[in-house]
Amino acid sequence: MGRWRMRVSPRRRKGPLCYQADPTARSHLATFRPVERPAAKPSSPAPVAAIVARWPAFELWIAFLFSIVPHAAGLVVGGYGQIITNAPLAVVITGVDVVALVIAYLQFREDSQARGGSHWLVWATIAVGGVWLVYAVFVGALLVFGHAFCINQDCRAPIR
Repeated sequence: MGRWRMRVSPRRRKGPLCYQADPTARSHLATFRPVERPAAKPSSPAPVAAIVARWPAFELWIAFLFSIVPHAAGLVVGGYGQIITNAPLAVVITGVDVVALVIAYLQFREDSQARGGSHWLVWATIAVGGVWLVYAVFVGALLVFGHAFCINQDCRAPIR
């Protein structure tokens, strides 16, 4: 990046003409060579930051536990069908599951941008949370369309 100099053309006095300074001209500023660090000893222990970086964040552990909530609720109340037919319970559990999946996705995206591999807990959270989310979306859509288009016997008059 050279210096910019202004030159006014003698023929045209309409405006200044700008051109870049000669890049081969020496700068008056000093340049510094990169400073070399001493070589690390092979027997030295790994830095604490590298050890801490291997462990997943606490948010990811919490997200994994939240992704297990639908499966635990299914065991407690008697299956996924009992959860999905109770609309308030299904909405709350699906919301918790979506939050867990978003946290896992954000961690996955951060790992991808850092050009590193994702921790197994990211993949486990996505897999466990994805099972409930796929079930809730498909079965929930069937229930909504069933009521919207009056497919079941509850919203029709009896056939004579």
